[in-house]
Amino acid sequence: MRSVESLRVDLPTAAGARFRIEDDPDRALVASVYSLPSAWIDAGEARAMLAAVRAADPRREILVLADEAMASGLAPLVGPGGAGGPRLLVARGGPYSPWPRDPFSFARAPGGAVRVIVRPNLQRGREADAELGPELVRTLPHDLDRAWGGVRWARATVPFHNGQVLLTREAAWVSMHTFEPRVLELLGAPRVPVERFADAAGVDAYLAAIRRAGDELAALYDRPVRFVHPLPLAASEPVVSRGAMLRRLLGGAGYDLDSLVTLLPAAGERRVTALVADLALGERLLAGLPDGEWASFAAAYGLALQGLAAGLAVASGSDRGHALASYLDLVADHLRNEGLEVARLPLLVVPTSLRRAGGELPDEYFFVTWSNVVVERRADGLRAEGFSGLIPTGDRLAREAFAQAGARLDLLPPLLGSVERNGGYRCASNHVRAAE
Repeated sequence: MRSVESLRVDLPTAAGARFRIEDDPDRALVASVYSLPSAWIDAGEARAMLAAVRAADPRREILVLADEAMASGLAPLVGPGGAGGPRLLVARGGPYSPWPRDPFSFARAPGGAVRVIVRPNLQRGREADAELGPELVRTLPHDLDRAWGGVRWARATVPFHNGQVLLTREAAWVSMHTFEPRVLELLGAPRVPVERFADAAGVDAYLAAIRRAGDELAALYDRPVRFVHPLPLAASEPVVSRGAMLRRLLGGAGYDLDSLVTLLPAAGERRVTALVADLALGERLLAGLPDGEWASFAAAYGLALQGLAAGLAVASGSDRGHALASYLDLVADHLRNEGLEVARLPLLVVPTSLRRAGGELPDEYFFVTWSNVVVERRADGLRAEGFSGLIPTGDRLAREAFAQAGARLDLLPPLLGSVERNGGYRCASNHVRAAE
């Protein structure tokens, strides 16, 4: 293991001068990073996913941070002398989560050298992930370290969560929920002060905190911040209307933005396209699902087939489901008004109470979503990769929606231990993109 000093960088004030976080979909993927803890991820599922990534792009570097048990399970993928397969980096720290996107970002220095920018804000239950980025830097193979200009890491001073930010070259697209931890810190509040949304002072204070947090994040990402939904900023509006809008926006609280929205960059005559999740489309998908797909869906996710349709309908039709659906419709309308092309993708909310058996899960539900994907532009066109929903009709509809937007969608065998904990493919991967 190499001994690597962290960068001594004052963030975000030096961000523009010292590095730029680059995860915009106009750039091709040159390396993919996965964290595969054996406690959460099945080795057979991991082998299937990694083999599919290799088949989709044989030239891409694949780096896997794995504990010793998982490294042993993945050994059959590694060719003689380590050639041809993923690079297995045995993790000595941790235990880490299977979501390497959240705790750190890849960036480029002005000369093209790769930098790893680590978030300063810890997530409850995932405190060990704060060291995932530094461990990646320490265990990086020497040839890659040289090729990437001598990789170093820095810990940002601005809180961030990459699952709550969608980058393009021109902007960092966010929701007001992107800023919740920072807003609560600025307000000195333990939770979102919904009761204050009925008076002008409360609304103004909340929006002022969002604006300040947005300015901080814009400095970190070196891009202007744009919202995927409207914000009731005009003080001239009646406070009742402004408070009502904030309460409607709360329908998106508790969900990662990248599980709900995908942005495809503009190409030729095409504008930027937003693919927005849609619960109503999910309901229609299920209504027309053949019996055989119901059975395979239940088997794939370990769900009880009896009562499955009714349980899914209850989740979609619940107060929380209606609030999420209303929020997503608002997002779609706003992005359309902002000049983006908008298409919708099915979204299924699966209550964990429908599972037949197994270990405890942290949430009452998980998503089956086709919106949580990674997009890249290659020489042969725009391409996305994500997890299969394990519902053939849903996979087909998603491929068709991406094709109509000018992109090819490759669907990979999912890591169910991640999906059932609400970690889609974008969450479960992090990527070094091509330099300019």
